[in-house]
Amino acid sequence: MAATTRRSPDARGARAPEGPGHPVAEPVRALRRRTTAAQGRLLRFDATERLVHWVTATVVVSLAVTGAALYVPSFGALVGHRLVVEDLHVWAGVAVFLPLLAGAAGPWGRRLRHDLRQVRDLGPAEMDWLRSLGRRGRSALGKFNPGQKLNTNALAGILTVLFATGLLLRWGNFLPVSARTGATFVHDVAAFLLVGLVTAHVGLALAHPKALRSMLLGWVPADWARRHAPAWRAEELSPGGPQRGPADAADEGRHQRPGPHRCRPG
Repeated sequence: MAATTRRSPDARGARAPEGPGHPVAEPVRALRRRTTAAQGRLLRFDATERLVHWVTATVVVSLAVTGAALYVPSFGALVGHRLVVEDLHVWAGVAVFLPLLAGAAGPWGRRLRHDLRQVRDLGPAEMDWLRSLGRRGRSALGKFNPGQKLNTNALAGILTVLFATGLLLRWGNFLPVSARTGATFVHDVAAFLLVGLVTAHVGLALAHPKALRSMLLGWVPADWARRHAPAWRAEELSPGGPQRGPADAADEGRHQRPGPHRCRPG
């Protein structure tokens, strides 16, 4: 009878054992992250995060376009179909948070939920980074720098204000005229702020193509992470690593590039 030879799994061919409690699951995953870093890149956004971002961006752009058609008479006359445009604007506003809620709801949203927790607070080193305009505190920068955190929270706040005032304007006929007038003013101001923030966001994204590419393909070069997000890079390469979900495995398998040498555990 022919003898069977046991082959040691390598970082490219081994499957991580299922279940968060498995004793070797996290070391294998950590090995994959280190191997990927050695190949020159790190996964920054998984498929769920990218899908949520682009679907939400599409909804926000549709809100801006339909809102402009309703607010600017000449543009509205050019578009026409005012009642249809109004309905599109209302239902886009109702749905604006649905992509985020759906993305964060299940096991596929572990990395998204982890990122949402990351953007909530600013630490002392991050405040120092803001006060020094980026000259100090660079070693403490995580996946998102303080400017990105502030932008994310500002966008979330403005969209919440637009959502609430939009509901009042559409279904608040029982309110006094003064309340509806105030809601209209707040809604208009928030809409202008939203357009300004989104325009600045797009401009900064175009000015940093490597960061933009991570929202298209998921990955950033490891040297980019070393310069712009050293604390996040250290977290990614630590034995525990970040919270991972099914989308990570799909991205990892799709983007993993074969190398001439095998990296074996142990």
